Amino acid sequence: MARTVGSLAEDTRQRILDAALELMIERGYAATSVRDIAEQVRMTKGSLYYHFASKDDLLFALLTPLVAAMDEFVGQARTADRITGDLLRRLVDIFDEHAPLLRALMGDPSVIRGMMLRHRLPERLGTLLRVLGGGDDEAAGLRARCVLGVIHSGVLAPSDPTRKMGPAADGTCAPHPQPRLTEAEKAYVTAAACAVLAVPTC
Repeated sequence: MARTVGSLAEDTRQRILDAALELMIERGYAATSVRDIAEQVRMTKGSLYYHFASKDDLLFALLTPLVAAMDEFVGQARTADRITGDLLRRLVDIFDEHAPLLRALMGDPSVIRGMMLRHRLPERLGTLLRVLGGGDDEAAGLRARCVLGVIHSGVLAPSDPTRKMGPAADGTCAPHPQPRLTEAEKAYVTAAACAVLAVPTC
């Protein structure tokens, strides 16, 4: 069957997103230009702009699956009416899945400010904290922050700050990418988060 114009455009869009993700993880958001991304997918900047109006639009698209996953988590937690070990494991999985991009963005305050507004992150984070803590009082807020702190430290913090440097695509040196957590490591982080809330592990 012949491929439709829509499917070809979607394929091209995905190739652009894949290239942008790879380069941003390797170099960081600020050091990755639209020209770099266009060259990676062997197209002109003008052609790339047909699919994404700006680098910010690319980042918005890259972060959208994470935001959707967080919204789904909040919905599941509200349906369950309590935080369980299974739910906390799901939260660990979400952060682990998106960890490479999140690590690449955490050191760029301009990205944080822009995405905070565009993805309504303050509102979403507030909702997540209330769900995790079981309320909106100070004690609930502290519980929720401690849970997120445990997950952040276990998933996003560098596991080895002395990682060896290696050649990057642009000829410079960069740390070798940090691997995703193993199943055993995710279980350990989940157990630590469960301990904060005194809920049974899954």
